[in-house]
Amino acid sequence: MWELLWKVAHEKSIGILIGAAFALATAGFASWWRRRREMREIHHGQQFQQLEFVYAFVSTGNDGRRRLVVRMIGCLPLNLFVAKDAIRSHLLGLTRDSVEDELNSVLAMEGKLGSFVLRELHGHLRTLLKESGNRREWWVMAPILETYRPLQYVAPTVLLIRKDDLELFESFETCQDILVHHGSDAAKILTLMEVYRKFGIQQQSLAKARHEGRSTQYLEEMWMLDLCLSTNFVEPTSDEVEEGSLKPFRLPPWDRFEPTLKSLGLNASTQVERKASLVSNVG
Repeated sequence: MWELLWKVAHEKSIGILIGAAFALATAGFASWWRRRREMREIHHGQQFQQLEFVYAFVSTGNDGRRRLVVRMIGCLPLNLFVAKDAIRSHLLGLTRDSVEDELNSVLAMEGKLGSFVLRELHGHLRTLLKESGNRREWWVMAPILETYRPLQYVAPTVLLIRKDDLELFESFETCQDILVHHGSDAAKILTLMEVYRKFGIQQQSLAKARHEGRSTQYLEEMWMLDLCLSTNFVEPTSDEVEEGSLKPFRLPPWDRFEPTLKSLGLNASTQVERKASLVSNVG
């Protein structure tokens, strides 16, 4: 009897040890693979585990030139603030799938799941947002991932753009000379052209559905929000620019985006032509 019990215990302990060893090996491999992927993303400047919130607007300076102002609202780590695994996985999947799609920055928010994600993003936006402006305006909320090659940093972003400014991004000719504070903000101009185009298509679909008496549920992939945001901005003085303490607003460095523009079928004026135009307009 004792021999039988010992044999059974021996056989079961071997099975338990094998199972435990397999579980440890699997967990170790999964941890190694996750770390390897994260290190690769860091090397490429890809921050997929963090969700950023920004707003952008166009304002006119003392010289009469239009400026694109981009402001950070805040950021949240996905694993802490996006509670539902399905939503977090959906966002991570969208961003990782979109990273190679350089020519499309707007993340698709299709169907019921997309609508649920938008609602979740809107809730987090309201948590971070401080409405300190002077008047209420319509703003378009669009989830984006900018992966243009010249950019050194990539993160999923909830972008707010003032609706009245979207018309400026109807074509490249109307917006290529909008001044930017950072060279990387040239990417926002290309993204806003895409937002303008896709938002227009969405509005047409909504209008058609309402005209035909159909439901508009799940048709919106970008939301319109009634917000009171500050649109004041500080222009660097000539002394600050000469000292090098602050960067001036300047023409977008389209030469850095030349392969992207070519893929999009866009042709930017040369830097010399645009600077000459800038001087003649100021004069």
